[in-house]
Amino acid sequence: MEPKFKPSLVETKISSFWEASKIFASKVDAAKKPFSIVLPPPNANGSLHLGHALFVFEDVMIRYHLMIGDQVLWLYGTDHAGIETQFVFEKQLRKDGKSRFDFDRETLFKMIWEFVENSRGQMKTQLKRLGFGLDWSREKYTMDKEIVQIVYQTFQRLFEKGLVYRAEKLVNYCTRCGTSFSDFEVNYIERQDPLYFIKYGPFTIATVRPETKFRDTALAVNPKDKRYREFLGKKIKIAGLLGPITMTVIADEEVDPKFGTGIMKVTPAHDPHDFELGKRYGLPVTPIITKQGKMDFSWFLEEKNAAAKYRLRAEKYQGKKVAEARKLMVEDLKEDGLLVKTDESYSHRIGVCYRCASVIEPLPLTQWFIKIRPLADQAKKLVEQEKIKVYPKRFKRRLIQILDNFIDWNISRQIVWGIRIPAYFCQSTKQWFVSSCTAWCVIKKGKK
Repeated sequence: MEPKFKPSLVETKISSFWEASKIFASKVDAAKKPFSIVLPPPNANGSLHLGHALFVFEDVMIRYHLMIGDQVLWLYGTDHAGIETQFVFEKQLRKDGKSRFDFDRETLFKMIWEFVENSRGQMKTQLKRLGFGLDWSREKYTMDKEIVQIVYQTFQRLFEKGLVYRAEKLVNYCTRCGTSFSDFEVNYIERQDPLYFIKYGPFTIATVRPETKFRDTALAVNPKDKRYREFLGKKIKIAGLLGPITMTVIADEEVDPKFGTGIMKVTPAHDPHDFELGKRYGLPVTPIITKQGKMDFSWFLEEKNAAAKYRLRAEKYQGKKVAEARKLMVEDLKEDGLLVKTDESYSHRIGVCYRCASVIEPLPLTQWFIKIRPLADQAKKLVEQEKIKVYPKRFKRRLIQILDNFIDWNISRQIVWGIRIPAYFCQSTKQWFVSSCTAWCVIKKGKK
């Protein structure tokens, strides 16, 4: 006997025997009770990591049900992983001093495809060496032609039922990753930032984002706030960093009279609440921050009659990153006597990208959305009737809360890697939309 155990001498031999004997290959037998698991497909963008050790729990369940005589299926598959894979690939490009912008779409897609194919093969070899009881004969990959076709068919059916639509909305956008995200992909953190108190005509408003003030379209107050009731509906002349502007005071019951000075600037292009408020009042949506996270004053610089002082300021701000421009603007507010005070201890909650931790910018973009409410209500009903069982049971209430609070799902992504939305082949779809179709593909194939 060898003094030390050498896995390489044993593992490959055993796993090869299991595979040749088709011990874990699914065998249809109506007399047996079925037990099946779809392996949460690992992202095909690298080697397995410690988190994949959780597959052991599924392996134990599969082996147990096989031993007690059930008909088992543990379906193997890998996930092309959309933005996740592109993010990993871009890190490799940066090591070589390159960027995704150095390649056209077709070339970059092909490069990522080759990278993923290598990773997929490596993962499969690792899983086999670890001895997992998967049915290798029914392997699935979320870029398989069959799955791509089902994604297209699913999108078409949802569209025909009025559950998919295209619209301009304010969406979560990461200026570093260069794509929009759904609400579930945004992480929220507490952060301390200066709260600036700025003169707005006869008022003082409090904001953490003075850089968006150039695209303010109104001022909002709570209609029950006696301090501002006489101003409702009136136009107010305001001194600005680029010259005087005029704004109307509108009513908004969601304004908190106790926050700041109780009066809020309305910027529909850069705040979700303001966007919805703007729709009620017909306010224009005019962004001042680009998808690259830079200030855009081209609209002002195109004005032929702009005063020289203000043109120089706009040129100074133009093209600057948000944080840099904010500092310049605060200095100019002080110079013009418009900065009343600054509260350096203000703590608030901000959204950051779950991939790179960059601050999320709410930006108006035309995207594809799934109308969630009709689908969520059906799912909620099945959960309440326990046709869908939740384990552990204490999470049932949490799942219902999630279903109750769903908003329409943005499925557009501005990335190269993934299955493109079939409507105009203009954008990639959200990866979880694709993944959710995989199970249907498996069931459909099984029925044949």
